[in-house]
Amino acid sequence: MNNHQPNDLNPELEALDEHLRRLTIESFSQEWFSGKIRKPRDRNKWICFLGTGGSPRNLLTQTKRTGGFVLNFPDFMMHIDPGPGAIYHANYFGLDLTALDAVFVSHGHTDHFTEAGVVIEAMSHIMSQRRGAVLAPGELLEQGYITRFHQGKLPAPGFGPYRGGPAAVLAMQAENPLELHGDVVLIPHRAYHGNENYGFTLAYKGLKLGYTSDTSYIRSFECKSGEIVTVNSGLALGEMRDFIQVHEYHEDLKENYAGLDILIANVGFHHTFAHRHLTAYGLIHLLKDSGVKLCLITHLDIAYFINNGLAHDMARYIQEMSGVRCIVPEEGAKIEL
Repeated sequence: MNNHQPNDLNPELEALDEHLRRLTIESFSQEWFSGKIRKPRDRNKWICFLGTGGSPRNLLTQTKRTGGFVLNFPDFMMHIDPGPGAIYHANYFGLDLTALDAVFVSHGHTDHFTEAGVVIEAMSHIMSQRRGAVLAPGELLEQGYITRFHQGKLPAPGFGPYRGGPAAVLAMQAENPLELHGDVVLIPHRAYHGNENYGFTLAYKGLKLGYTSDTSYIRSFECKSGEIVTVNSGLALGEMRDFIQVHEYHEDLKENYAGLDILIANVGFHHTFAHRHLTAYGLIHLLKDSGVKLCLITHLDIAYFINNGLAHDMARYIQEMSGVRCIVPEEGAKIEL
């Protein structure tokens, strides 16, 4: 056994030891616990998708990424629904998440909240600062989907430098406006997808954006036989077979997401799983005569990516039927606002 201590080392190893100790300390003091963001803040307005894939099949295969998306303004940055891979893909695409001012989690499903904790650590500079806001459903916070540590609620003693966390943890309520920054106001809207879940509309200096989250939309539809069919889990695959037109729908969603500059819509499937997800048929109805200028379609099942071009085919179909420009964003590209 070698019991030599550093002061027993030869001059070459002593110099190497000093070199290692010095650079280790310098790297921490310069970059991580200083309270400063790592890169100059980007003063442009954009949305960057760190994933456009949805559904459990995509979650497990990672056919498309599942990191959510980042919204950036000159003095405000928010990460929405940071699912698996959020941190990796943010770094891969060159985004500095230490500049984040808010983290929004719509609901407690794996592809929406899984990396909220590590994204909060980025926002709070490895839990060394009190920075930013976390917005989430109250039940998600209470049930520990986001840990008490990442909510900044654990006592400081025993946690060394990890005394920080979010400056504010906000349990959202439908239609209750939240002022996140002097010019950023977000209004949560109920989503219909099981447990407590919220989309939102956001206003920034005259710009209006919306995000549907995962939600059903059509409640019943007319099929070719003239029969009115109720959308529920009793339909095989939630399929709207022989669909002709929407009969009943969640009217609040159409009202909430009207008149926007950009709507980000989570569309799982073209016409299936309508009892839990917004479909192409539902989005067409929501967009028609809505005044929405641009719709960004995301959170798609793998069916639309393993069949070459099918995602863009569905976007084209929705665009032609609704009259609203629709695109499936390229992952990692910054869409200027």
